[in-house]
Amino acid sequence: MAQQIGAAQMRKLGKKIRNEIPVNIGFCLLIFEFHKPGIANYISNAQREDMIKSLRETADRLEKGQDFKTPEEN
Repeated sequence: MAQQIGAAQMRKLGKKIRNEIPVNIGFCLLIFEFHKPGIANYISNAQREDMIKSLRETADRLEKGQDFKTPEEN
């Protein structure tokens, strides 16, 4: 049986992320088992509607093979 990541651990990870990024930056953490990507745990500091929009835009860019601009080379 696969190890599960529960709500308490997700909140702990979310808090760590929140403490490492600027306050004006949103984040989303998706955790899933390999070979079962449709089943995921999720935590975010954004409003649900904003996060859904961001996830859709990100998925579209990934499907199109578009790179994401980052301060350093990927």
